[in-house]
Amino acid sequence: MANLLKTLSLAATMALSGVPMARSEGFAGAFLAAKSANIANDYVDAAYYYTQAMIAEPDNGYIMQGGLFAFVASGDALAAEAIARKMAAADFKDEYAHTVMITGAFQREDYSAALGLMADPSFEINPLIKQLLSGWALIGMGETEAGIETLTAPSENEAIVSFGLYNQGLALAYLGEYSEADAVFAAGGAYVNRGAVLAHAQILAVLGRQDEALSMMEGGAGSSFTDRESDDLRARLAAGDSIDFERIRTPQDGGAEIFLVLGDALNSEGSERLALLYARLSTTLQPDNAEALLLIGDVLTQQAQFDLALKAYDAVPSSDPLALNAKMGRALNLRQNGDLDGAIATLRAALEIKPDGISLWQSLGDVLRQNDDLEAAQAAYSRAIDLLPATDIRAAWRLYYARAVVQHRADNWPAAEADFRQALALNPEQPDALNYLGYSLVDRGEKLDEALGMIETAVNAKPDSGAIADSLGWVYYRLGRFEDAETAMETAVKLLPVDPILSDHFGDVLWMVDRKREARFQWRRALSFDPEEADALRIHDKLSRGLDAVLADE
Repeated sequence: MANLLKTLSLAATMALSGVPMARSEGFAGAFLAAKSANIANDYVDAAYYYTQAMIAEPDNGYIMQGGLFAFVASGDALAAEAIARKMAAADFKDEYAHTVMITGAFQREDYSAALGLMADPSFEINPLIKQLLSGWALIGMGETEAGIETLTAPSENEAIVSFGLYNQGLALAYLGEYSEADAVFAAGGAYVNRGAVLAHAQILAVLGRQDEALSMMEGGAGSSFTDRESDDLRARLAAGDSIDFERIRTPQDGGAEIFLVLGDALNSEGSERLALLYARLSTTLQPDNAEALLLIGDVLTQQAQFDLALKAYDAVPSSDPLALNAKMGRALNLRQNGDLDGAIATLRAALEIKPDGISLWQSLGDVLRQNDDLEAAQAAYSRAIDLLPATDIRAAWRLYYARAVVQHRADNWPAAEADFRQALALNPEQPDALNYLGYSLVDRGEKLDEALGMIETAVNAKPDSGAIADSLGWVYYRLGRFEDAETAMETAVKLLPVDPILSDHFGDVLWMVDRKREARFQWRRALSFDPEEADALRIHDKLSRGLDAVLADE
């Protein structure tokens, strides 16, 4: 993969610098392949085919625009900047190409060039990026007073003001003016993210005010942070260790922080690509930025670009406190890619680092359950439960629920029922737990009235769930309320039209309301959806002899 990216980078550079290259395929084919790869988030293939299209039509700005993003997304800053320069030379204006060029100037510590690019009125650029990068560029040039003033230039945009204050606090600490930096953070308005709190705690520690820093991390703004970096800082503060300000080491780190904050803010449904772009620009300026690498890995994993995501996770330095988070991301990546054994091995390695990690034991249990290792999954969930600091933690319902599912699958119903009820004791209105316990009771023919109440509550909480609607229909069926069951099952099959269990249940209900031809149709539909072998045999028997005969035998 690395050699391929290097080859693509060289090809793009040659094509964009005017070096003649042989056309390996026509423009139309390359463009369509690039567009298809881009839609699929396959950035490596997109970069390759956009390169081929640029060779065929080197002055096509829209092709360059697509290639630029593909190379940024795949992690090749050199090729991306070459494309950006070509776009600028062709007078093709693009905000992100301009931002890539500014980032390249920052990377080379050519702050004068970066300022010149940002001052060019012919380009649009995100005003937050322009203001903050301008401030850091001035600081990089030694014009510290002007840089500090630029970071907090007046603005009607509250976000720009807050981010400006955050960066001003970082810049003052970078310059060694810790008391002034503390004043900025203490005044309020600069706490824009988790990094701001950690930075302020470091500043307080440098000032010899470790008790205040520890109080902030244990009972103040940082008390809710559960990541290993925050835990590490708390431990060092409690031990009285010497702590330096490490958040920003160079003006490039300041630029990297700007892009990271933007990437974090944009990491939501519909904006993942922008989040990836800014995270990649962050690592261009600060290659070992663990937070940016984790963001890259998380976005790429969501986009099913598993190999690129693993590269990001693996780039997190092993000495970094967030290396454990990288292992968790890696495990999720492997799990989603079907490598359950790899995910299990990764989580066990992480547990060697943090054997008391509740979330690690829970994640291990989830993967072991998916891998059908029920005994080991039960042990993992039990270990997580044993590590709980209290018995009344509402969020712990998930652990009891997960262990109950495993116990149920292992045919240990008494233990499963106890765990389901404990999950509901912690979160009484939780629809999945209500539905699973209610359905299981129905399936066992036990406590049907209680089961009906549970499932009705679950339906009210999640009316769009086909599985829960099926449970409601099935409990009505078991209670002999066939007309009610018919209505509920009609809703269920509309919500989940290709589920074999739902179609099978619907067939049974239709049989009971004397719609026997339609019942057989539903049973045949259930067979077409590849049911479990035992269910398939029973459906064939119903089709052959009718439900009445099957029930009589049972």
